[in-house]
Amino acid sequence: MTIHSESEEIVIYITAGFATAPDFLDRFGAALAARFEEAGKRARVVIHFPYGDWSRQRQKQLREITSDMWNNAHRKPSRYGGKSLAKLVTDQWNPRQSLLFIGHSAGAVASVQAAEALIKAGFPVLGVIQIGSPKCAISPELKDRVLCIHGVNPMDQKVDPIPRLGTWGGWIKSRFGVFRWHRLKHAPIHRETLPMIGGHADYFRDHNPYIWQDATNLQTTIASIWSWLSQQQQEHFKEKEDEDV
Repeated sequence: MTIHSESEEIVIYITAGFATAPDFLDRFGAALAARFEEAGKRARVVIHFPYGDWSRQRQKQLREITSDMWNNAHRKPSRYGGKSLAKLVTDQWNPRQSLLFIGHSAGAVASVQAAEALIKAGFPVLGVIQIGSPKCAISPELKDRVLCIHGVNPMDQKVDPIPRLGTWGGWIKSRFGVFRWHRLKHAPIHRETLPMIGGHADYFRDHNPYIWQDATNLQTTIASIWSWLSQQQQEHFKEKEDEDV
């Protein structure tokens, strides 16, 4: 995570997935902004629906999500969600801002695609956090800046089914010249499983019955995000110290 002066701002783009309610991410965005404020960091949250909210025709959303997933698997740019998010960023961005992307479900795929395009264009991307995301290929430039979170219900051990979709796999060549399939070739380096009461739509619930060991799902999700961001910042300090030696 880059170190900021007081005049700089982190803009957090929270991106929704398929057929999402218009206010679904509001509490999460407000709680995350409050966490940054408590830490003395200037942050602004923008919530985006790259495929439209639940009022848009679902068949069209599924077609666009499928297209983006296919393009990601074949290392091609997004035609829909990622493209929409990247345009939103470029239209709003100013040089005093750094960018953090957080996506839920298919919105997490759009976040990766937008971040990769923006990095190539020279934008300062701090990282991408994928929550309940289908597996999608992560470029080498972004691998160490992505956190992938998925939930497991501790009551019945049911796993969020959406992260089982897609693939991180790819063909690699062994030292003997034989190609073999590596299921984690394009996986993000940072992956975490969280206890989550409920299922795929419940990472951001902040009330009963979505409580496990005195923490709501929302608190558990934000704690994971904050821990990872703090670790990224510590690694930045270490790299800076190594450069100065």
